[in-house]
Amino acid sequence: MTTYKQIDSHPEAVRFPLMELPVIGFVLAFVCGTLNAWTLMNAATFATVQSGNVASSGIYLATGEWSKFLFAWGSVIAFGLGSFVCGYFMTTWLRKGRVYTVPVLWAEGLIIALMAVLWATSVIPETKTGAQIVCFVVSFVAGAQGNSFHKNHGMLYGNVAVTFVVQAAFNFLVQSFINKKGINGEPNLKWSGIFFLVLLGFAGGGAIGALTNVWLGWEHDATQDGVLVNGTPVAGTGWALLLPAALTIILALIAGRQKHRNLDPDPTAGGLIP
Repeated sequence: MTTYKQIDSHPEAVRFPLMELPVIGFVLAFVCGTLNAWTLMNAATFATVQSGNVASSGIYLATGEWSKFLFAWGSVIAFGLGSFVCGYFMTTWLRKGRVYTVPVLWAEGLIIALMAVLWATSVIPETKTGAQIVCFVVSFVAGAQGNSFHKNHGMLYGNVAVTFVVQAAFNFLVQSFINKKGINGEPNLKWSGIFFLVLLGFAGGGAIGALTNVWLGWEHDATQDGVLVNGTPVAGTGWALLLPAALTIILALIAGRQKHRNLDPDPTAGGLIP
């Protein structure tokens, strides 16, 4: 476990848990990037990023495009339910003095793996409706992940939607020109680098996820107007979801090992950055 210096007024050392380390933030963002690659290419939506769905649901409601409205709003509700359900179990486990990171990561990984198998074996049909079902499940998982692991290096950050991360990355970059020392007694440039690392994970996950989908047979369909990226559903692309599932399960195994060493992997409450 890495030890970092506390802010100047509190010189004592503070130990950050596993789920707050920058490399973990990178991996979680990478996982969401790969998931968004699948949902964008197969259903023309970012299933982990809900700001677009909230805005578009209002637009579709105003224009009377009911099917699009229901899909966009359904993704928002699925995300909220994931946060709701996970929040209940997190609170229950914490009250009992139990670690929640391990079961949450296992649940996320297994759910994503299940979607991979169901799509690849055509149990979930390769249709627009089938792809939307997968998107709802991905949104649910993203809601759980966002509620559980919103911290990185002792600070609030986004691993499912990165608007705040972009803002913070460039803010700390310009602050580094004005004052080298930042929050927690560490350089502003280092804070900026941590946020940029999360952005790299998100974008890198999207790139690798897209390449994996294409390699597994994704077929581009440019016949529909108003869609940034749209594909003809192909069963084989389901296996692309095994990548984020495997990464999540690996994190669960690492967190489990930490737990057995009597090191709490759960992120701490609150944040150093408001």
